Amino acid sequence: MPAVMPLADFNRNQSAVISRLKETAEPLYLTRNGKSAVVVMDAEAIDRAISRRQQEHEREMDVYRGLLAGYQEAQEGKVFETGDVFV
Repeated sequence: MPAVMPLADFNRNQSAVISRLKETAEPLYLTRNGKSAVVVMDAEAIDRAISRRQQEHEREMDVYRGLLAGYQEAQEGKVFETGDVFV
């Protein structure tokens, strides 16, 4: 379950909360009037998360490009008979 804290509590205890964010590397949801207002996260943790997402995206795009290349080859008639592939 994500950590949640009122914005007023964060403002009163910023140093302690920031230290905890650095230790946990987890996001903290800040609320205003009982509703989510913003999310804060340690800078290094968010950098790692963004980098990981970019790597995942690149892997997904590699798969997509491979599928597209195979589809284009099939459209151009560059196909093999099943017996020629499974020897």
